[in-house]
Amino acid sequence: MNKAKATPPKKSKKGKRKKLTPEDIAKNLYRKDVRDIFLKSGFRRVPGISDREFFFRNKFKSDFDDVFIYKNIIIFNEYTLTKSSNISDHLKPKKIIYDTVLENKDEFLEYLLEKFPTLKDEIESVYKLSDLRIVILYCSKNDVDPTYKDIVPDIKFFDYPVLRYFKVVTDAVKLSAKFEMFKFLGLENKDVGENVFKNRIFKTDIKGTILPESHSNFKKGFKVVSFYIDPETLLTHSYVLRKQGWRDDDEVYQRMIMTKKIIAIRRHLLKEERVFINNIIVTLPPETKIKDEDGNTVDTKNLQSTQPVIVEIPDAYNVIGLIDGQHRVFAYHEGGERDEEVKILRKKQNLLVTGIIYPRNILDTDKIKFEAKLFLEINSNQSNAKSDLKQSISLILNPFAGDSIAKSLINRLNFTGPLANKFEKHFYENDKIKTTSVVSYGLRPIIKLSGTDSFYHIWSNPNKSDLIDKKDELLLKKYVEFAASELNIFFSAFRISIAENRWTSNPKDPNKTLSTTIINGLIICFRKLIEENKIGDLAYYQKKFTGVDKFNFKEYKSSQYGSLARKLFDQFFA
Repeated sequence: MNKAKATPPKKSKKGKRKKLTPEDIAKNLYRKDVRDIFLKSGFRRVPGISDREFFFRNKFKSDFDDVFIYKNIIIFNEYTLTKSSNISDHLKPKKIIYDTVLENKDEFLEYLLEKFPTLKDEIESVYKLSDLRIVILYCSKNDVDPTYKDIVPDIKFFDYPVLRYFKVVTDAVKLSAKFEMFKFLGLENKDVGENVFKNRIFKTDIKGTILPESHSNFKKGFKVVSFYIDPETLLTHSYVLRKQGWRDDDEVYQRMIMTKKIIAIRRHLLKEERVFINNIIVTLPPETKIKDEDGNTVDTKNLQSTQPVIVEIPDAYNVIGLIDGQHRVFAYHEGGERDEEVKILRKKQNLLVTGIIYPRNILDTDKIKFEAKLFLEINSNQSNAKSDLKQSISLILNPFAGDSIAKSLINRLNFTGPLANKFEKHFYENDKIKTTSVVSYGLRPIIKLSGTDSFYHIWSNPNKSDLIDKKDELLLKKYVEFAASELNIFFSAFRISIAENRWTSNPKDPNKTLSTTIINGLIICFRKLIEENKIGDLAYYQKKFTGVDKFNFKEYKSSQYGSLARKLFDQFFA
């Protein structure tokens, strides 16, 4: 008996998965980086709403790439890999949508809650529409020109350097990063969570001791207090002006937070279960009040000895400036290793703090100078206070110092001209030129305010002596711009004279011409041109650089700047 052939099972018809383009892959990786930051900071991602189109008011077709929520805070993210030159075309059409959303917040949220039930599910029922706060975040992988940011001032720009900064911070301090995130987003304490229900002045009262002004030797109006404070309160209120942070680069100075150091200190806390006995150094805002136990304001001018007081600090984010001891404080961070145990220490233990209270009406620039000087005094003798950090602080404290003028010049060169974006600006840019040696050995000698081999010698400004006599900062800016212009012409000619693929700082490229040694050699060569009265225009330098592409730069290593400069001058300009 013949067996009938079995009918093979039908293959299920599955739709082919769309093949991702390189741009799709890059955007997904970028999106993942941003998501990780918000998730580690304590936000939740709202499902079922990403990339879903909506028609607000039946005329604006749009979507958001991601939506995150923290209690009553809703963040709408827009991700883009658009080139910097095309950002305007991408951003301008969205301005109409963003402005409409922000101007009609409650109506927009009501529309979204009806259209996307998953958003409604994520919002606690205790919050009404009027309690919700929204922020639109424009996350661009490439630089956004500041003029474009001015066009849409009511949204926040999560630039790539900001992303990389928050990635480091969230990796290090986990959920405690949310307080700095709130500040970046423009939120105050009264905007977040249950605080929206509280109709009161937010303040934190701490028992402490005040030092008479005459005993502190600080300038008039500055007050010095000591107190104990629990790490949780300090984490909520403090900030650090880290050099690679999201604030203005010219106004920050401290080192990046070190994850390994945080972990080591945290494990020490768990092992010893006791506080550190050395004190934390902080600055306190001018709004800080000094009161006696009855709540009366203390007249600090007449104090002759230390006195117990109540220190009333505004209950707000980013008001206590951590000058020294950031790692000791952030070791208590929320989330991470054995947090149930650390949670108890975070509330129970007390850290000894010395606080300097700013006088009223102090300018922000004066605050920055004060904190930078204090930081330098504490850290200048430590081996880990790096030279680039000291150069940044010098730029704040003494803009007319040699290193400071040179630092200003390298910042200018990094902004415009053939060397733009070639110098390291952010901690993660390992493939760019380091600046410390270029400032110290290349630019400082050529920018000095004396000698026949400096830009000062050939600068034709009739008032240039005011740089020395009057410390004219506006004139200093013009001097730096002049020097940058001259160097840009010189380096443009050099760039034209070499193979295009050699204009790179890639450490793996043996033929690169953008290295500290070559840059310094060229700058020192230019000093010789000034001294020998051999400077010229682009065509002149380009003619002189004939054959430079065959020059053996590999022969010169490390700090052989002077030898390279002499050889370049003798071979091409003598």
